[in-house]
Amino acid sequence: MRREELYVADLVDNARAVRGYLDGVSRERWDADPVLRDAVLYRMLLLGEIASALSDELRDRYPDVAWRQIRAFRNLAVHRYFGVDWAVVWKIAQDEPPVLEEQALAIIRAEFPDLVQSFEPTAKPEADAGRDGNAGFADPS
Repeated sequence: MRREELYVADLVDNARAVRGYLDGVSRERWDADPVLRDAVLYRMLLLGEIASALSDELRDRYPDVAWRQIRAFRNLAVHRYFGVDWAVVWKIAQDEPPVLEEQALAIIRAEFPDLVQSFEPTAKPEADAGRDGNAGFADPS
């Protein structure tokens, strides 16, 4: 069985990947680039898989994380793959990964303090200093 800290670390990595893929991307480019959309959707699906793999005990200790919605997004996207609403994926991918990243970092700080150094830079870049979070992973339905 995989250690929980690795799953939480994967949450951070995948949320950061989504943010990186979309950094500076316009809605027009999103609509025109199927490879970009596929890459973002893949990472979003991984977030759902990771959320499902975490123990109920860990998820219960962090009820502010929208675990159910993260998993629901994955299930909806997988089971309706040919009917993916890319506008919904765009909206969720824009809003939710920064929130989930911060929540996962808080879990790392509380549960796995030895990992903190791996994920938090020693100095926060000024461009990121003003970033604020939104309220959890949106339900795609």
